[in-house]
Amino acid sequence: MATDRDIEKFIGDSFSSVWDLELLSLLLKHPDQGTTATELVERMRSSELIVARGIETLVAAGLAAIEGDGRLRFRPISETLAECARRTCEFYARFPGRARRLIVARHSPGLDAFADAFRLRKD
Repeated sequence: MATDRDIEKFIGDSFSSVWDLELLSLLLKHPDQGTTATELVERMRSSELIVARGIETLVAAGLAAIEGDGRLRFRPISETLAECARRTCEFYARFPGRARRLIVARHSPGLDAFADAFRLRKD
């Protein structure tokens, strides 16, 4: 069973934006029901570019697949990865701010260190 520390590392290593986590969360709500990119843009109230990048990220991470009908579905390449994805979405639901900071820290580690200098307590 993955710990919160493991999930934090997975989030930092696997997601390039919060939109990717939002997309994964949406797919996990209905794992067998596929959805098109156009439907995702509408559901997420996002842009086509952000959804396209999110789809690329999830497919490259082995969390989702584009089926023959063009629909994106939650299709992890292993049960371990499936469980990690579920735990990640649970973590994101409980600690959305922490999850966002983990993603941002990956792209700008200096900014995170600067912010930590002013933090009175750690999350």
